[in-house]
Amino acid sequence: MLHWAQAQGSGLADLKRKAFRLGLDVGENNHIETVGWVRSELTAIMNAAIKEGALKEVREVYERGKREGAAKRHRQVAGQRGASAVPAAAPASARRAPRPAPAAPGPRKDPEGFVERISPQQGLKSTIRTMQRVSRDPEAKKDLNALFAGIFDMQERILDLGPGPDRKTTFEAGLRLLYDAGWVEECELASFDEAKAVVTLRSTTAIAKAFGHSAVPLCQPICNLLETIGRRTFGVSVAVTELECGAQGKGACRFEIVPRAPPR
Repeated sequence: MLHWAQAQGSGLADLKRKAFRLGLDVGENNHIETVGWVRSELTAIMNAAIKEGALKEVREVYERGKREGAAKRHRQVAGQRGASAVPAAAPASARRAPRPAPAAPGPRKDPEGFVERISPQQGLKSTIRTMQRVSRDPEAKKDLNALFAGIFDMQERILDLGPGPDRKTTFEAGLRLLYDAGWVEECELASFDEAKAVVTLRSTTAIAKAFGHSAVPLCQPICNLLETIGRRTFGVSVAVTELECGAQGKGACRFEIVPRAPPR
């Protein structure tokens, strides 16, 4: 009993650290809590907190992190405004020297292994443009809302998976969720490298079968769900590429999963 209590306490401390880091990121970068990776991460943390019987504690830690992140963002904005209003005089030699071009921003990575696919601003713009396109078509708008809900529901189910005895079992459990929901049919793991977090698999998919024939791969939503399975399995963000699609006359879709950052 003592050993179990100690393990539970350690798990709760780790959960609070994750909640605080997420809150700090949300507050500092003004992320939207109800969409995308933030929603998935927050849901996973709060579900774990419920299991620990510590939802209120973990929620308070998350909110504290969010407040501190927002305060940091406000200080940065105020500092930028102050520097803009009262520019410091520079030596003549410095004024004559051309400024180097700013380095292109790379993908952001947090301590928990998450790597951005695109910036939150890009994601928001694309969402707005897509919703503008379907706003005059009630059926298209209904389908778009259902698409968001369906993807997020599957992501939550994947993130709620308990750890298996090994990573391959965990990965296969994620595939089973997609199979049970009808996203994929027959699946075959061609390779599974646990140390490198690299996986290749073949599968028939409902999307490819529904489209019939296409010159290019079509199963991007399944790639996104496989990325969530990869994250749940390996603990780092992964990129999934559909190398071949069943709609291209290949018989099945072939996916490759690789880490976006070095695995832990």
